[in-house]
Amino acid sequence: MILQEAISWSMYVRCICIGKREILVVPWDPRKSHFERYVGAMHWRLEAELERLILEQARMLNEALGYDMNTVEFAVRDGVPYAIDFMNSAPDFDITSLGETYFAWTVNAMADLVISRACGARSQPSYRWDAMLSGARASRA
Repeated sequence: MILQEAISWSMYVRCICIGKREILVVPWDPRKSHFERYVGAMHWRLEAELERLILEQARMLNEALGYDMNTVEFAVRDGVPYAIDFMNSAPDFDITSLGETYFAWTVNAMADLVISRACGARSQPSYRWDAMLSGARASRA
């Protein structure tokens, strides 16, 4: 269980993450019904620095968790992104939820990942907590 502050946000985004590094930041409204949360967001653009920060934080979360498929949600308050939901290892990537544009991006990114893995590219886990646990075990010995 995670206890976190309720953020009164002015903007909310969801990052569709494939292969830990390929990330699409999209506007998302959790207040809307399930099938309308991405609607009306096709021509939306984040400020470059805010998008860079969100991408950086989403990549760090995926690397730390070891997720090759994830969605990471950020509430933005006063220009500051707050990670709200970031442990969706089995996210909803259905076309009826994502819509055609985001679904097409997701399918292409997943296909690229699977093809690269089939051709021998391997993902090496680099969990931040691995080093911490290894150090803790060594110090107890």
